[in-house]
Amino acid sequence: MGAEYMIIVPSLLRIIRQPVPREVQKRSIITRDRVWHDAKMMNDYFTPKTGYTSRQFKRRLDMREKLFEKFLGKLLEVDPEWQQLPDATGTMGHSPHMNLVVVMKCLYKSMATDSVDDYTRIGATTRYYYLKIFCHTICMTFGERYLREPTPEDVQRLLYKNAERGFPGMLGSVDCMQWTCKNFPMAWQGT
Repeated sequence: MGAEYMIIVPSLLRIIRQPVPREVQKRSIITRDRVWHDAKMMNDYFTPKTGYTSRQFKRRLDMREKLFEKFLGKLLEVDPEWQQLPDATGTMGHSPHMNLVVVMKCLYKSMATDSVDDYTRIGATTRYYYLKIFCHTICMTFGERYLREPTPEDVQRLLYKNAERGFPGMLGSVDCMQWTCKNFPMAWQGT
């Protein structure tokens, strides 16, 4: 009885340990048509007299075209990741303009990264990647000048400019509730 038991148990264990066959799941492939979408974006934003006007450009990205080009030029100069390179299939990747438009829409317009996909056709990991390297590059490039404590000269300059605008003594504060609002609708005026 002991020998039969020894023979049966290993065969039962082999049956139990067999992997359960699963259905093979295929990856979903999204045809992004990068070249067409890049050409459309370049036509919309950066081709004079065919796309958006300067006012529409500023409204869509919260910056002027010259500032956008200055940012892009500095990013291309400092970080080689912003260059347009071919992928493994030989198809050209996203243009630096497209990558920066995505970053600007996400940061300046406070848009979720998923909401820019239908226009730019860039995958989620690529969007997050370029957001990350944009922030890193900007902090490393401009941090020494713009992300520092204000000097006494900076404070005096800002106080002077704000006094000229009608806000004497204001430094970095947007709380102007103490000022009279004569041109605002009655419901918005402070009492």
